[in-house]
Amino acid sequence: MNQETLQFLLTTVMELLTLACAYLGLRLYKRNKWLRLAIIVVPLLVNTLLYYIYRTTVFFYLGVMLVLCIPFVWPRKSA
Repeated sequence: MNQETLQFLLTTVMELLTLACAYLGLRLYKRNKWLRLAIIVVPLLVNTLLYYIYRTTVFFYLGVMLVLCIPFVWPRKSA
């Protein structure tokens, strides 16, 4: 498997994983606040790592999407 094919596969997988985790973190798990935060942060770290490896803006924008989701899943004292 050459470098371009691997990068294409990682890009496709991370796009799908980012969209799924953003939905799961924002909608499905309403009880456990820390699980919701972990669902958002883990793909964010993977996207950051892949951005530093490949220097492709796709991973940067996927990370920005997940950063925008964090305020909506951040645990509050009143909740």
